[in-house]
Amino acid sequence: MFDWVNASLNRKIGSILAVSLSFLLIVIGYSIYQIRMINDELKEVAHVDIPLTEVITQVEMLQLQQHLSVERYRLLMQKGHNEKNSIESFFDRHQAISRLLDRATLLVTSSFENDTIQFKPAEYQLILDEIKAFSDINNNFKVQLKALLINGSLPDEMWEHLESTASTLDKNIVIILEQISQLTKESTQYTEEHQRGFMLIETSLGICALILSSLLAVYVLHVIRSRIRNIHLQVERLHTSLEQGVPIIRPDEDSFKPSDELGELELDLKKMISRLSDEMDTRKEVEQQLIILATKDKLTDTYNRHKWSEQIQLLIGLSDQNTPFSVISLDVDHFKKVNDNYGHQVGDKVLQQLANLLQKDIVKPDMVFRMGGEEFLLLLTKQGLTTAAEIAERLRHEIETFQTLGLPKFTVSMGVTEYRAGETENQLMTRADEALYKSKENGRNRITTMP
Repeated sequence: MFDWVNASLNRKIGSILAVSLSFLLIVIGYSIYQIRMINDELKEVAHVDIPLTEVITQVEMLQLQQHLSVERYRLLMQKGHNEKNSIESFFDRHQAISRLLDRATLLVTSSFENDTIQFKPAEYQLILDEIKAFSDINNNFKVQLKALLINGSLPDEMWEHLESTASTLDKNIVIILEQISQLTKESTQYTEEHQRGFMLIETSLGICALILSSLLAVYVLHVIRSRIRNIHLQVERLHTSLEQGVPIIRPDEDSFKPSDELGELELDLKKMISRLSDEMDTRKEVEQQLIILATKDKLTDTYNRHKWSEQIQLLIGLSDQNTPFSVISLDVDHFKKVNDNYGHQVGDKVLQQLANLLQKDIVKPDMVFRMGGEEFLLLLTKQGLTTAAEIAERLRHEIETFQTLGLPKFTVSMGVTEYRAGETENQLMTRADEALYKSKENGRNRITTMP
């Protein structure tokens, strides 16, 4: 015990795991044993009781049909009628009943041979005897029925004897079904008792394992808690540096020599802090790159739709404080023909050149956005409708007159509008799009203003 108290953390934790696993193995072993027993009991219900009940129920239905057919045949004979198909239907039902009885007998017999029946085998033997007795009475009933159908008539005492036999068959089949139902009920109750006992013992073992493991764990946690104070202090210092945004102090790794697992953890933590200190130096650069990737269009190096949503909401908020702004909506005229006639690579170069022309004449804080395809938006801050229209016309003229080797000439249509106080982004964009569509309807390569 003294050696264990002074042992390493690995040994202490290993001892706890060994005790817990021992109890776990005991619980698993007992569970497997009980589950196999319960499985055998349920298998008996599933493979014997339920199929046997289904077969005997079919026999009961056929027997009732046979009984009713006999009564119907007797009534017809009393009225002087003779049904030609009665003989065949009677014997077909009898053969069906015989096949079902043979099937039930085979089911119980094979279950005995395969040791499927574990619960009250004597009761199943009684059921088997009842089935055989029923089969004998059913064969006798067949002989009497055959005489009736061949002769066409029977004395009243023979009719009464035939009725008595049929009633006996009805009662016997009901008795067999009741016996099977009772066996199934008792087997289910027996299985439920096994389950309750299994759960009780398993719970007890689990509680014992939990108590013992908890006591050991409390002791080990007490030892660990006294050893991790230095680690906690280092983590607190790191947290403070990150929270306040001050440089992380690199810990001294060379003078520290770990003596146990927690010492190794402390050394690993110091290495991690040193590495984090190095990586924080490049954090701003990485963040800037991520911002560019998230807000810039890769093809044209203009801002993307995500940045538009962010910026337009900001300007709408500022505009409510009497800060106006305008929007220019534009796209390339007949851009599909450019792609069709010159190929998509040339079409991409046209979009890149258009973006260059737009950004060249736009000064901060005004911004250019590519919304998709050949559609662009210009966000002109602190610019009213008149100034925005002048900027749009200047851009349109520059684009129209621009020409460079390897690219076809192209023009743009523009729609210009100014933000109205209190309106939403959708209302603003709808008005800008309407102005753009009017430019297209009026012949393209032009601007349309819409206050």
